[in-house]
Amino acid sequence: MKWTRTLLLISEFCSIILAFSNFHYIALKKTHEEAKDYCRRTHTDLATINNVTDMSDLIASVPNDTIRAWIGLELGDVSRWHWAWPNQKVDFFNWKVGNPQGLAQHSCAAMDSQGEWFESECETKRSFVCHSNRDAPSDYIFVANTKSWRDAQKHCRDLSLDLVSVSSAEENKEVRNVSTAQNLWIGLFRDSWRWSDGSESSFRYWKRQQPNNRDQDCVAAVFKDGGQWNDLKCSSQHTFVCQGPRKVPTTTPSTNSEVVPFNSTAATSTQQSNTDDASGFTTQVGTLNATQSSTVTPSGSSPPSTSENLILIRENMTWMDALSYCREHYMDLVYITGQSTQDQVAQMAQNATSSHIWLGLRYTCTFDLWFWSGSASDCYQNWAPGQGPPERAHECGITGAMLTTGRQQWVGLPETQQLNFICQDCPG
Repeated sequence: MKWTRTLLLISEFCSIILAFSNFHYIALKKTHEEAKDYCRRTHTDLATINNVTDMSDLIASVPNDTIRAWIGLELGDVSRWHWAWPNQKVDFFNWKVGNPQGLAQHSCAAMDSQGEWFESECETKRSFVCHSNRDAPSDYIFVANTKSWRDAQKHCRDLSLDLVSVSSAEENKEVRNVSTAQNLWIGLFRDSWRWSDGSESSFRYWKRQQPNNRDQDCVAAVFKDGGQWNDLKCSSQHTFVCQGPRKVPTTTPSTNSEVVPFNSTAATSTQQSNTDDASGFTTQVGTLNATQSSTVTPSGSSPPSTSENLILIRENMTWMDALSYCREHYMDLVYITGQSTQDQVAQMAQNATSSHIWLGLRYTCTFDLWFWSGSASDCYQNWAPGQGPPERAHECGITGAMLTTGRQQWVGLPETQQLNFICQDCPG
């Protein structure tokens, strides 16, 4: 049974790595425009949310003490109709004569007793219909209690459904027949919000009474409120979440950092690369290739072509600050995909000035699993006895570290502890 559970955990561990790799929390405070520019340079764009699953992944990708972070939703110039059902095409209408009326920039659609639609203020209270599967009319659920459009949608989502969408005259008739109310909400709404990456996602996850200010044209997820969204002034500075794989850096190493090829058979204590980089952090740059001879690449020239580039940062930081530093200057916190990388990281760790070094390993209490902050999908593990799954249950806010002495195995430490760390850069 223990081996079966271990295999299941490892399988889930691999899945969680891939699931979280799309969102990358950046612990730097920037305006919305600065955050968008940063994400487009280093990943793809600010985060786009397509459904509830994406929201769960977004929440799991940020530290537990995060208050709010920018996502990619921003106010546009054109107001358009959307279905609440995520990514449902708006290709059928059944408006009453004189509708839609263009009441406001944000409005909602209701159905009358004849099955015709009319535009309405979203705060009006009406009965409504929830739906789980557009191909199964029996799944229509009529709710006689009257609610605002937003509260009606929340009621449906609490049932793992959503407000009904309608794509044909037949479906329109079925929705009308299931209802006994004079007028009822359907899942059609109009707004002018758009995603910075240009996607057509209609998913919205607003806090109650939000959005509420015309001068607040950008959106942040508020994690103390379960990740619900709030419109804010675009000029305010917050941390943010990028999406997409990390781009290969185009910058060359700092001219003040000496690049020393690493030879796995040589003692790392003889390396000569303890200098201050342009950011004021003492670094040791080791280009890792077990078959390469031990030669020095002059400062300012391109490093030799190798399979992995690792950089020891001999400065104590919290796990999140270390992650942000690595993503700002290199690629990511180091992730270990096999015994070879473990051996290379272990040798570099011996030159650290702290008792442990941070790895790009993070625990999510939501799924009770560990995952790498980078894009590695390997399942190599080297936990110290009693430290990793399934032997030990960890609290939220725990991150992965390696002992710098002894067998140099991994342990879980509070992310607020300050340690040296190793960044990973792209080969070449």
